[in-house]
Amino acid sequence: MLQGNASAMDAYLLTPANLIVLFFMVFGPAKLLVPFHLATREMDTRSLRATAIKVTAISSITLTIAGLAGGTMMEQWRISVPVMQLAGGLILLLVALRLVMAQYGEQLPPPAVSGGSGVMRLIFPGIITPYGIAALIALMTLSGGVQRSAIVLGAMLIVMALNLLSTLFVRPILHRVGPMPLHILAAILAVQQVAIALQVIVMAAGEIHRAGPWVS
Repeated sequence: MLQGNASAMDAYLLTPANLIVLFFMVFGPAKLLVPFHLATREMDTRSLRATAIKVTAISSITLTIAGLAGGTMMEQWRISVPVMQLAGGLILLLVALRLVMAQYGEQLPPPAVSGGSGVMRLIFPGIITPYGIAALIALMTLSGGVQRSAIVLGAMLIVMALNLLSTLFVRPILHRVGPMPLHILAAILAVQQVAIALQVIVMAAGEIHRAGPWVS
């Protein structure tokens, strides 16, 4: 993807495991299971499974297209690697802060799914949120090459597979575990994301400072 000073890219590079954790936080089942369960509470098992497959398939295709198209568009602006790394870190920080603060907001139960509009509500913004797309595009722009881009998309698709498995078995999962552990897990992961985002920002700011006021 972006070409330029590789040292900014090497300063802080998320591993595949880091990417999976990050996408788990913004797209994953920790925030999806309870709304999905409430929205499909009146469905029989066959309809629930069909809905789970449809939701996951549409989400995966949409995110893949958004990541590829968004990353390519950002390249056309010829934004330097350190500046994009800083922007990506700020986006990840805002995403994390939103997830942390969401724990204190009032969560209204979603309406039951009925037809295509109900499915779309589960996808937008149930799985695909504006801040999640922004984080994906930032990571794709910072990928530095086809191989790294494939790793980013692969990590996202792994989380989509986890979404599929968890929604297929949402009723036994919530019956045995309950919603509270999922809320606690989401809060813990959000705090970890704040730390990751701050690390990205610090590294990018240091690179920009060393390069001077104009980075190319």
